[in-house]
Amino acid sequence: MTDLISKENRGSELLAFGFPKNFVENIGNIPELASRVGNTDGAYFYLPTISNYKILENQTIVPIYDRGESFYVLASDHESKKIIHFELENDRIYTDYQQNWKLLLMDIMIEYFDSKIDDELSIEKFLYVGDKIGFEAAEKLFELRNLPIEEYNWKLEQEKQWRIEIAKELKIL
Repeated sequence: MTDLISKENRGSELLAFGFPKNFVENIGNIPELASRVGNTDGAYFYLPTISNYKILENQTIVPIYDRGESFYVLASDHESKKIIHFELENDRIYTDYQQNWKLLLMDIMIEYFDSKIDDELSIEKFLYVGDKIGFEAAEKLFELRNLPIEEYNWKLEQEKQWRIEIAKELKIL
């Protein structure tokens, strides 16, 4: 890791990259997403201790959010910028979003929906959370996920393919 952007400059870096202002301002402050989108205290504590990770080598790192011991960061070098997800214990990228922050927000909302499937999540609540993170396609995403249970379970068996179909339908991919 070449450089870890300071907490003070983090927000402006994320906004300059294109993340919605609502998302940047609300990271770590949305109770509905508390276990999924946490503040970056862990990243600022742990990232300096893993500077030997190959995935971070020669990169400027802007922490986006923490999820336990998983980190979502904006990594850049002289040639490119990309959003990556990795875990503290592994020097490997789990998800490479490239520069597609909308795909990251979609994944957050899908995880939220799926975690509430048994709680009869209302569209109003879903739209509220979508607004908190600046995800403009929340209503359409709700329609695409809110299926009869048999169909939902069947599609969930092909989760990766379903995710791609949804992203294309939302014009995110």
